[in-house]
Amino acid sequence: MLIRNITTEQNIKIVCRATCEGKTKEKTSDIKVFSFPQDPVLPKIKSLIANQTQKLNCTVHNVYPLERIQIEWLRGDKTLFVDEPEGSFDNVQSYSSVFNYTPSVSDLGKNISCKATLKIAEIELEETRNSNAEYGPGTITISSNNPSVKLGEHLEITCQADGNPQPTILWWKEETEPAQNKSQNEKLIINNASRSQAGWYRCDASNAVGSQQRRVKVIVLGPPNIPKIQLSQRGDPKEGENITILCSSDDGSAGLTLYKQSAASGALNKQAVLLNIPSVQITDGGIYICEAKNDFGTERSTINITVE
Repeated sequence: MLIRNITTEQNIKIVCRATCEGKTKEKTSDIKVFSFPQDPVLPKIKSLIANQTQKLNCTVHNVYPLERIQIEWLRGDKTLFVDEPEGSFDNVQSYSSVFNYTPSVSDLGKNISCKATLKIAEIELEETRNSNAEYGPGTITISSNNPSVKLGEHLEITCQADGNPQPTILWWKEETEPAQNKSQNEKLIINNASRSQAGWYRCDASNAVGSQQRRVKVIVLGPPNIPKIQLSQRGDPKEGENITILCSSDDGSAGLTLYKQSAASGALNKQAVLLNIPSVQITDGGIYICEAKNDFGTERSTINITVE
């Protein structure tokens, strides 16, 4: 018997009967039909963010018998959730399993997958199909949140991102050319640190599904930059004039002090210090010092003011 284009309606008993010289023998067999033609389908996910619950959907198409299907959600090798349809189904149909998933940082680098298994115990048949979820970069981890390095020393910062396919990592120093790329093993490497290497860096993680970014500020530690000191007017002031002396620094970490040699005045921990002399006198002339100081050293600038 040749059965063409078999359908689920042909789950019947088939009897093969042989008769010879009035004697009959027969053999009965059950035809068990199943349909499980393709892998389950997982839609692409824009991103999976740590500690944020997201609804995932896995669909198995054209399955029969549906009551024998089992959907298993896995993270790496760990089973997270098992879903089995309830009831009795008489025809080929599709089934979608919904799973509310809350990822954690410890899940970084592990694939999330949907495994569909069709079990027909009577004939000891089990067939399994798998699909891995494709999702864009979600959680980005940086090895140091407040990185700092001393002048002339070495600094490495690692950036990692979860995603499938594995995201490509690209480091940028903002407003400059790319600082580092994947060929450097996801590391931003600063050798012989200089002041020009301080600033904001951005880790870009991207794959075919999406992209994410994270910024980090690199601080280069060392003695402060040489401060600036200037007079509010050109040339020597005349007695009785109103003058202002400005002490400033482009180094926000340095404390500033503005003072006349032999007598301190001004304020600390500001980017600019002003000394205003409303009616300058001959005795106000002399050397004024602008001093910038931090934990790593002190730098000074001076101006010599002569009052006419």
